[in-house]
Amino acid sequence: MDMSEFGVWAMLVFWGSALGGIAFAITWAKSRSRNPATREQIINSLKQRLEKGELSQQDFARRMAEIDTKKSGNLH
Repeated sequence: MDMSEFGVWAMLVFWGSALGGIAFAITWAKSRSRNPATREQIINSLKQRLEKGELSQQDFARRMAEIDTKKSGNLH
């Protein structure tokens, strides 16, 4: 392999890794915006926090209303 062939391969490796890195970064960023917890898990957590006294009844009601609002059509 002479130097000109090495340059072509080096260029292909560089651009391949650059484009692959960009694609990976976009995929990773999109996955970070998803909420991994289910609706039921969130509700159970809020109920437990209410029982422990970590949330007031007003906070609980407000957060449940937010969950219901998101469920009714504001989810993406």
